[in-house]
Amino acid sequence: MGKRNGARKGARRSGNPARREAERLYSGTVMGERMYAATTPGAGVQPGEVIPVSVPALPDGVVLRDATPADAAALEPVMRLADPDNPDGSWRQLPTAIRQSLDADKYTRVRTVEETESGALVGGTMTLPATWAYTHPMLLGSPNAHIIAGLVATLDSLAVVEAWRGKGIARALVADVERAAGAHEKGKFGAAILYVTHEPELTDFYAGLGFTLSPDGIGIPTPAGFICHGPIKGFRFSVKPLRTGVQMQPMPTPYGRQLVIRGVLPGPAH
Repeated sequence: MGKRNGARKGARRSGNPARREAERLYSGTVMGERMYAATTPGAGVQPGEVIPVSVPALPDGVVLRDATPADAAALEPVMRLADPDNPDGSWRQLPTAIRQSLDADKYTRVRTVEETESGALVGGTMTLPATWAYTHPMLLGSPNAHIIAGLVATLDSLAVVEAWRGKGIARALVADVERAAGAHEKGKFGAAILYVTHEPELTDFYAGLGFTLSPDGIGIPTPAGFICHGPIKGFRFSVKPLRTGVQMQPMPTPYGRQLVIRGVLPGPAH
């Protein structure tokens, strides 16, 4: 079970006046810049309540746990299965991602599945904030980029070795990611959505877990305008809300037929 690396730059804003007007119309009425420029997440409330997630039980013989720096070498070949044809895949970031996942101030999270008897690592996930927000042309230099990145969680890599496939491990890993990404930990925003960029053949897998397909990427109304991520030729986007109040609607945008997602950004404190 695998998927292609989903951390890529967002689409550039068009210089065409008609297209810019379309962006403005899609952006709708949202809150002003000052709210999102707050220095701490505590300046606003969450987009909605956390949607409860139940993590399925793993089969006998394996356990799910946090990855540690000592796991990096053994976990690398497992995570490469998520992107086997890409020598520059996100598995190359694994040691750094593991270190970050142990930092309470980071949104990065790396989890692994270990055989209890042999100690072999047989599966894993890497979850990141939406790193493309930091390089998106409409967010460059904005203090809001880190807030949007934290509210949009990315299932960057999901892998299970062949011998353990078909036993529910991948489903358990995805549910584990959902529960952790949506949690509102102290000093952090809980993500409002979880998205994954994947090959078309994995569409049914994610649909079976409650994800909604978007062939051409996602669009999010923000104070800066309509922020798009994707499309990526040959790949699809699937998205799942992690909080109540998130609304998703496939519709034509300046960049294709995207899943427009409203309710990602928080409202003001009362």
